[in-house]
Amino acid sequence: MKAALRPLSPWLVPELRLWLLPPEAPWWHATEPEALGMPYWAFAWPGGQVLARFLFDHPEWVRGRRVLDFGCGGALEGVAAAKLGAASVLCADLDAEACALAQRNAELNGVQLEVTTAELLRAPAGAFDVILAGDVCYSVELAAQVLPWLRGSTAEVLVGDPLRVPGALGDAARLATYAASFDGDPRGLTLWPTHVLRLGAAHTARPASSS
Repeated sequence: MKAALRPLSPWLVPELRLWLLPPEAPWWHATEPEALGMPYWAFAWPGGQVLARFLFDHPEWVRGRRVLDFGCGGALEGVAAAKLGAASVLCADLDAEACALAQRNAELNGVQLEVTTAELLRAPAGAFDVILAGDVCYSVELAAQVLPWLRGSTAEVLVGDPLRVPGALGDAARLATYAASFDGDPRGLTLWPTHVLRLGAAHTARPASSS
């Protein structure tokens, strides 16, 4: 699987290249992804695409800030934050393979970031200014675990999601909507409206000035 990865630009983010599984690879149409070890980190999923696109369009959200890329996978949004001048970027994923690929993707784009496989949900979020969470609500069960933790943070929380779980993000402010490649195909053959959402209307923090 790793040998099949190629440096490709995600559909919405031509500014970056990631080590991704190309559509012509035989694993792309696998009917039993569990047999492959669920290599979700080999795809640029729509939530990560829209978060990265939003940051390139509005870099003031991360410039000079401490950023957590939560559930990073291949760290598309984390790499974008680092590229756009974040003070620090920590990419967190329980899968060590994802963290290793996040480091490779950072190197491919000439940026630095840190990674961790720690179970962050067991304690309040640390000292971060911005939390990026792409595609972390792809099931009812996961949304129920993740969203209370994200909502309890004092950081700015941006979620990238195509609203797979109805009502789960109904309290979030919609900042942008993009037509993202739903299955991660860099050719953009299947596009789906995917949203950048801000959690926690009570937060007092605001993006740093772009001046």
